[in-house]
Amino acid sequence: MKLILCLCLLAVTAIPQAVHAAGSDNLMQDVFVLDPVKVTGRMEEDKLDRTTAIVVEKNRSNNVADYLVRDPEISFKRKAAMGDSSDIISIRGMESKRIMLNLDGRNISSTGMSGGNYIDFGTIPLDNIERIEVIKGGSSVEYGNNALGGVINAYTRRPTEQPYFSVYATMGGWKDFYDFHNVRGSYAQKFNAIGLSVGLSHQHADPFFRNNDYDSFHFNPKLYVDLPWRAELTLGYNYSQTRRGLIRTNRNDGNPTSDSNPDMPGFDSPIDSNYPTASGESFAGGSPTPSMTVIGDGAHWTKYRHLMDFTYRQEFLETAYFEISGFKNSENRREKNYADVGARMQIKKGPDGFDPSKTKNGDLVLDRNVIVDNTYGFKFKTGATVHGHKLMTGVEYKRLTPGPITVEYVDKNYNKAGPNKWTGQMESSEAGAPATVVGAFLADKFSLTDSLHLDIGLRYDSFSYSPDGQDRNYFGSQLSPKAMITYEFTENQSASLALYQNYRTPTIPELYWNSQSSSRDNTVNVPYLVGKDIKPETARGIDAAYKYSFGGKGFLKLSGFYYNIQDYIVHKPVYVNRPQSYQAWAAYNIDAEIYGATLSGSYDVLDNVTVKAAVTRQDSKKSNDPADPGGVMEKLEYIPDWKGTLGTTWKINEQFTLDTVLTYVGERSYYVNTAQLRKGTLHDYATLGASLSYKVDEHLTLEAYADNITNTQYEEAWGYPALGFNAGVSIKWEL
Repeated sequence: MKLILCLCLLAVTAIPQAVHAAGSDNLMQDVFVLDPVKVTGRMEEDKLDRTTAIVVEKNRSNNVADYLVRDPEISFKRKAAMGDSSDIISIRGMESKRIMLNLDGRNISSTGMSGGNYIDFGTIPLDNIERIEVIKGGSSVEYGNNALGGVINAYTRRPTEQPYFSVYATMGGWKDFYDFHNVRGSYAQKFNAIGLSVGLSHQHADPFFRNNDYDSFHFNPKLYVDLPWRAELTLGYNYSQTRRGLIRTNRNDGNPTSDSNPDMPGFDSPIDSNYPTASGESFAGGSPTPSMTVIGDGAHWTKYRHLMDFTYRQEFLETAYFEISGFKNSENRREKNYADVGARMQIKKGPDGFDPSKTKNGDLVLDRNVIVDNTYGFKFKTGATVHGHKLMTGVEYKRLTPGPITVEYVDKNYNKAGPNKWTGQMESSEAGAPATVVGAFLADKFSLTDSLHLDIGLRYDSFSYSPDGQDRNYFGSQLSPKAMITYEFTENQSASLALYQNYRTPTIPELYWNSQSSSRDNTVNVPYLVGKDIKPETARGIDAAYKYSFGGKGFLKLSGFYYNIQDYIVHKPVYVNRPQSYQAWAAYNIDAEIYGATLSGSYDVLDNVTVKAAVTRQDSKKSNDPADPGGVMEKLEYIPDWKGTLGTTWKINEQFTLDTVLTYVGERSYYVNTAQLRKGTLHDYATLGASLSYKVDEHLTLEAYADNITNTQYEEAWGYPALGFNAGVSIKWEL
């Protein structure tokens, strides 16, 4: 494996391919254009030349995350290849709760409550997406709160008088050729003062894991209205409906509720040989009831998500503008579980009251509706260019609002809390308390000389939260300064240095579970967390980058980062010695450091052959962890020590193009379980992928691809094997 790293370092090398030489752009930002077309006027206006990559839809390409998987500074922790709605992505070691995902400028992360608040990339497919920006680190003053690790901005295609149509379809599999398919289409056109942009898609995947089937439908219309006096009104609506089967444990260890002890006999033996040996999932419980972990065939949730937003933009004078925008989220998740009497009997211990004659296999045992998100918010932003200073200021308000949980039906024979410790007695609950987040920012970009550019700013963030039923108030506020300097040595080389402080307010799930775990209620608290109210995170960061361009032939880029995070928030189950359950969800503070460096580049070795490569070395430290006082783990979980990519693009002729990529991911550490505090290590691995595309004409492109050609056995998340060899074909038509 180390040989792979050496190849990555020796190659003149990254996955992004530069399309222009140096300019005064942001070296902390990468831009991906999702079509092999010329850079649009909007992008030229934004001066994104040096960090721009032209990429073509390849492989499964289901959602935004699929375009980031080969970035060496972005790590993945997926249980399932498609439809995983958990915390699957991190940028420079920062999980998705520390990453902001925006669609056309509006944040689309869910507030969450039961099950967390992570970005669900499955509800954000690539319908009509034209480009993706990745801003790494927290140097941008406009993005606060969740943007410690970075910002992912996705932009839909803006309509023009020239109509645009596209249809994309792919299918393939790991066992059968039709294990999954993805079909989507988009349309954009402007009719005088009215513009319309529409995206539509459907995705399906058969279960790779036991019971883990997946279906998703997405509809994304957007209306643009030109108004008098250089104004524009934009109205957006984003609807998704996703059905996902929960992964059933496939470990024949005699315990269907817990897969955290690899020493149990049968842990590595499958129950059903048609599926990989893997751990299971559960329906999240509520304090003080434990999760419902004994799930049966057909257990699933269906998520319905409505995202609505508007933006009014008014330009005035020659260089000034202001924007007023607002958004409303509406998301609910319908959960259903079905009985597996045999599995339920495996956990029957003593007189727990379960009577197998009263519940049959396949009976409905849980029907629950969880209102995940009713958040709304507003933003005002204005800017102008005055005497060479590009000024911007704004304020924003968010009301993070979870909803109620309604248990429509529960089989009280099958689901019992108590001595069995596991199945959980689900109950309805009222909507949790909302949290209020307010932010304001001020920024100035200007040049001291033709070669020296400054970007300075100041951000203010505050939050408040009062948990229901408790005489407690959470609140906090802070000013965060930011500064970045860029120096252009020559037309082909430049360097940037960013120094900043970031402030992340706790999410609704973190606030809620801390209010439980730190309370004085002995049925829900964690003894060593009692009285320890959660604090916001304060991160101090340094980002540095140097880039050299080879006269249109390629580039070489060296970047580094260091983050010192005070009061880093950990949100996970921890061990408790309580009759009802051996673990409880908690949220609490520790201290952490994350640091690393990346070397990347691209070079046209021939007129029709480009070599691209990148390698990242990163590490972390954590301290003052009350759940791990002995320091079993000295690092944060799931951060790979190395990640490298080495790829080539060979344009064989005007019709055929061959792409290959070798990806290496180093070792990652994790906690094996909460009770024993054992440290585990996921081994390093390398995968090889290739695709061959055939351009039939200017409108139609065909592709065949294969991933993990060597059928490497590895895991991104412990307990869940990743896909082995898989392949498929795709077709794209656009006009």
